[in-house]
Amino acid sequence: MAIILASSSPQRKKILKMLGLEFRAIPADIDEHHSGFKRPHAIVKSIAKRKAEAVSKYHPDAWVIGCDTIVLLSNGDISVKPKNRDDAGRILKTYQNSYCDVYSGLAFMHYAGKKCFADFERTRIHFRDFSDESMEEYLDTGEWQGRSGAMTIEGKGHWTSSMEGEYWNVVGLPVDLLKNYLKKLRLLPA
Repeated sequence: MAIILASSSPQRKKILKMLGLEFRAIPADIDEHHSGFKRPHAIVKSIAKRKAEAVSKYHPDAWVIGCDTIVLLSNGDISVKPKNRDDAGRILKTYQNSYCDVYSGLAFMHYAGKKCFADFERTRIHFRDFSDESMEEYLDTGEWQGRSGAMTIEGKGHWTSSMEGEYWNVVGLPVDLLKNYLKKLRLLPA
């Protein structure tokens, strides 16, 4: 049975390859607004479903994976992708001796079969203190560009002190949830 990833994310593609899945990647062309939802888990589930549905309509016999990730700062603000270097620095400063919560929503949809599994995962990342110099060096890498929360867990900003939850969720795809769906449907390679 065909599997499609409704994303162009290199991180998500890498995770699916790591799982041994054969899939195609077709980016979902949707407006990723919050749809009136205020709670982070509802936002990511809604957007993941909309991504899966946008691609699933055109590939009704395939299982389509939709995913969305947001970062909730310790002050309760949702961190969007930084507009520029100064904005990235502002976001990073909120991490000093604090934490953020990474929410990823996952939808697994079969349009013709009228099936959709959807859920979310939350991972809390705790950060140690770091110097302005260290932050500036990180900003010089440009790694913050296009990243919710202005950083990646697998990148150069190594200020984490601990993590509660799934690592892969922070990278961009809640692997444990996906594995559960794949096992139920016998789509996970042995």
